[in-house]
Parts: sequence; C-alpha cells; structure tokens
Amino acid sequence: MLNKLNQFPESFRNSIGLVGLIIIIFFTFFVLNIFYGPDKNAEFKVSEQIKVDEKANEIIEALPRGVLTLYESEMGQKLSPGEYKVVCNNTKIITQRAIMGANITDSKAFNLYTANGGTTGKYSVNWDENKNKCFAKFTVKPLEGSSESVTVQGEALGFLKTSIDTRVYFIKNF
Repeated sequence: MLNKLNQFPESFRNSIGLVGLIIIIFFTFFVLNIFYGPDKNAEFKVSEQIKVDEKANEIIEALPRGVLTLYESEMGQKLSPGEYKVVCNNTKIITQRAIMGANITDSKAFNLYTANGGTTGKYSVNWDENKNKCFAKFTVKPLEGSSESVTVQGEALGFLKTSIDTRVYFIKNF
C-alpha cells in the first residue's frame, strides 16, 4: 500500500499527511476531553461561592466604619467570632499603622523598614482553620543592592473598616 502511495504526486502525499495529522490531533483532544473535560459541577460550585460571598458582604456592610477588634476596647466595636472570621477572609490589605506597630516589636524589621523608606513587599492575611485565628504576614523590602529582607507575621487582632474595604489595623507579633 505504501508503494501505491509513492505513485501519487508529492503535493497530494503532503496533503494526506496533513489531513492525517489533523485527524490525530482532533482525536487526541476528543479523548482528553472525555477523561479530563470540564467539571460538570463547576456551575453549582460558582453559585454556592456567590451565595457565600453575598452573605459575607452583608455581614461586613452591617458593621460600623472604624476600628473593629477581637478584644474589648473603648475604641471601636468588638467582633463576634463569626464576624472575625468573615472579616479576616475578606481582608487583603495591611495598614501602615499595623506595619509600624508590628515592626516596633521586631528591631531587625524596624531598622530595615526605616532604612529603606518604609516600603514593604508581599503581604497576606489568612484564616487558620486549626487555630480559629486570623494571621497577617508581610515582608519588609531589602535595601537597594541587598537581598536581606525581613518577614513579620502575627495574629491580626484589629481591623479598620473603611467605606471601600477592611484592612488589618493591629498585628500581635510577640
């Protein structure tokens, strides 16, 4: 059969090779789509996540503007454990005040922070399911020409609710 194929002109043989390659590619993706195709529950998962986000937004909107704390304080409102978790999960920003307060207890971070003009790098706010606590973490950027950075982390005990979002206001890192 291959000998008969050699009798055809080269352009026709190239076309047959191209068509064969296209069929193999389509067949491969067809088989992959069967086994590794889209998640059939994706729409359900997205709708559930939207419901959770809407509930969290309702809780956060019901809170007053200003300082929100986990402890009794004359300044701000004390959060319930449920509110604390919702606020933590929806907070992505750490205020300058929280960074300065946490750096004061970490002399290496404080010295680097003041030497580099008060700039920080990556920061994160995460809820720890095992401890039922909110933790904030940030990295103080290194000085120019140096690679030495300092990472500060601690429990987020206070938040600041603005008209736009919530921010970590107090970090306990000692």
